[in-house]
Amino acid sequence: MSSPLTSAEETCARIHAALSSLPLRRSTDGVPSDGLYFFYEDGEINSHGSGPRIVRVGNHPRSVGGLRNRLRNHYSGNKNGSVFRKLLGGAHIRRRNPCDPCLLPEPGQGHWEQHGKRTCSRCKPVEQEVSRLLRERFSFRCVRIVGRTERNRLEQALIASLARCPKCEASASWLGRYAYSPRVQQSVLWNSDFIDSVPLTVTELVRFENLVQQTTTGT
Repeated sequence: MSSPLTSAEETCARIHAALSSLPLRRSTDGVPSDGLYFFYEDGEINSHGSGPRIVRVGNHPRSVGGLRNRLRNHYSGNKNGSVFRKLLGGAHIRRRNPCDPCLLPEPGQGHWEQHGKRTCSRCKPVEQEVSRLLRERFSFRCVRIVGRTERNRLEQALIASLARCPKCEASASWLGRYAYSPRVQQSVLWNSDFIDSVPLTVTELVRFENLVQQTTTGT
């Protein structure tokens, strides 16, 4: 049996607790140039206290100084430039009409949910709806992590750790329940990659907590 320090529940609790010291943001003002971002969604509460539940972990894995641009792509880009927007838009359409032509012939195969496919006149307005949804219902926190190798590894490990928590659950009205990806539904995260990656080690968890503290103090 694993010790409480390394249990999935304790790891998830410590991730949420560490991030709670950072400001919740709705714009890129003051965001570091390099790091990880953590999205929160209105109505989603973590099971380790009364705070919001992390619903997505993200990165700018191949660029230097690209965190702000990555966040802007989510808020005002398009579904082919942001997997997050594609997932949100698909879930939004499916909740409204599971048989919408933009989602056919099956989940993940319609032109809205396929990467690179163009929007049609019917689903093009969904881009504006997704932008509005993000502005009104989502906020985020950022942790400054300059090193690309460390940042990429921590992204994978954090997603895997959060997905393994046996306590954190989605609310009954969580939009992600309508996502085409079963990995999103099962992990209760707006992430489909890295769910099965190796979770944080104790050393990595402590390192992450230190990085959050450094971000908080500006050191």
